[in-house]
Amino acid sequence: MTSTERELGNLEARMQTVENELHAIRSDVRDIRDALVTAKGGWRTLLLLISLAATAGTMAGHYLSIFK
Repeated sequence: MTSTERELGNLEARMQTVENELHAIRSDVRDIRDALVTAKGGWRTLLLLISLAATAGTMAGHYLSIFK
């Protein structure tokens, strides 16, 4: 086995490792993207609920001061 063949074998093994790591990274990025999409909808719902609660509290405070 010549040094060139040995070097090609080494590079092939390293390339396989890089491809495996890239596949794992791609999978992780998909998971992160899915989590962000889910969180985006959750934040909108939470913001809507907070807005409704603030509106109800303001209206209740306003009408309580009128009826006092």
